[in-house]
Amino acid sequence: MLKDTIQRIFDRLIPVQKQTVYRDRHDPSAIAHTLNVDRIHNILREAEGGNTSQLFALYRDLILSDNHAQGEFAKRKLAVLGDTLNIQPVDENDAADVQAADAIRKMISDCDCWQKALVHLLDASLYPVSILEKVFRPVSRGGLRYELDDLVPVNYQLLDYREWDLRIFASDPQSGQRLPVSNAPDPSGYIIHRGHLLTSPDNWGGPMRSILFWWLFGTMDREWWGRFLERFGAPFIVGKYDQTDDASRSVLERAFSSATRLFGVVISKQTEIELQQAATSQTGEAFERFHSICQREKSKLILGQTLSAEAQSTGLGSGVSNTQESVRQDIRQYDSLTLGHTLRTGLFRQYLSINGLPGRAPNCSWGSETYENAESISKVLLALTQAGYDLTDESLAIVSARLGWTVTRRTLAGAATAPFGVLPMSAQPVIARRNRLEDANTQIAREGAATLALSFRGSLAPVRALILQSSSPEDLEARIRTFYADWSPARVTPLIEEALVAYSANGSSN
Repeated sequence: MLKDTIQRIFDRLIPVQKQTVYRDRHDPSAIAHTLNVDRIHNILREAEGGNTSQLFALYRDLILSDNHAQGEFAKRKLAVLGDTLNIQPVDENDAADVQAADAIRKMISDCDCWQKALVHLLDASLYPVSILEKVFRPVSRGGLRYELDDLVPVNYQLLDYREWDLRIFASDPQSGQRLPVSNAPDPSGYIIHRGHLLTSPDNWGGPMRSILFWWLFGTMDREWWGRFLERFGAPFIVGKYDQTDDASRSVLERAFSSATRLFGVVISKQTEIELQQAATSQTGEAFERFHSICQREKSKLILGQTLSAEAQSTGLGSGVSNTQESVRQDIRQYDSLTLGHTLRTGLFRQYLSINGLPGRAPNCSWGSETYENAESISKVLLALTQAGYDLTDESLAIVSARLGWTVTRRTLAGAATAPFGVLPMSAQPVIARRNRLEDANTQIAREGAATLALSFRGSLAPVRALILQSSSPEDLEARIRTFYADWSPARVTPLIEEALVAYSANGSSN
């Protein structure tokens, strides 16, 4: 009886019915066409006071009406969502953690609204916050008690900051209209994501606030240019007459008034007229230059760079493109990191808990390093392996997350596992050689040949092992010439000399 009572209380804490039933038709009307500098300042003051309705309506209109901002924001999201989602257990050797990771993968594959939910959460990379409502459904299959039923984006018109802390307006279940009462969001029912680096209050607008005026100026620039072309884009007629000849002036005026109907003028042979054209090319360049500045400023905030939005000459070998790409890569990694942390703490842990799964919530990440970074990591791993070092289980998990695919130890015949990347051979001799190598390095350092010991790295790492395996200086020289048979004599001879010095410093052969 007590167990059933506790279970009923526990069930009431699990959201199984959707609360967010707001209808988008109740959103404020478009306000972009009514804006000026003073109006935007008034909207910001209202938001700072706790009423964010007009501010979020302005953000909505900005994204919808500005193709540049919309395209750059899409790039920001696609940099994360366009990559593969990796779900990795905290400890691959812990069966409970592995089971927990499998359960989360199954939950994601069964959730039809998963991609749409992630798109909404990533709004918070520019918006101050984004919220999802979690809805679960009771089940009794596959060892589960509940499964994820829906992830409902919470409309920004439901956010309430009148009491300074974040609250969510209730909505009428039938009409979907916002009600005046609001409540603090329960973590068991909502996922709250803030994907930016600002620490200012949400109602101050988040990163998006900084591009409002660039958007306004860019929009006004297009309107100003249109008005200029409407007024001065077509050539206009200039007539010349004798200052004392009023009759000719009257004839010209009548001719000009008829020109719009006749598409021409009828004048005497002595009358002089000219067609004047405004310098639209020079004026147009000024408008274009100012418009480009506005677009670049928006790109700097959204993507951290401008080269992906327009072609720019940076000079041969300037390295600007590589620098800007590294900044964009940092932003992508941060978006992936913060989104993964929000999902792990706001959804994965709860899902495992309500289903009685003992494993820890798995880590999740999107994509991998760039090709250049992945190549650098591979070279480091190869050098470590050739030097006789091994990666720990924790390090393997880190490498897997950065490369974008799971990295495990190679299984060898007659042994459970082998060091990362070593050649196929029995595990015991590898361990023995590694211990002998460490002893040899210690002895070399003690005898004053530490510099030589440290020099045998990378492609020269096998030299230290050859020193340990040699029974005499002659044997060492023969082993080096055989191992480096593809090297030229000019490269092998200095190597043999250094190896013999290190051999002598070691004091004994193995």
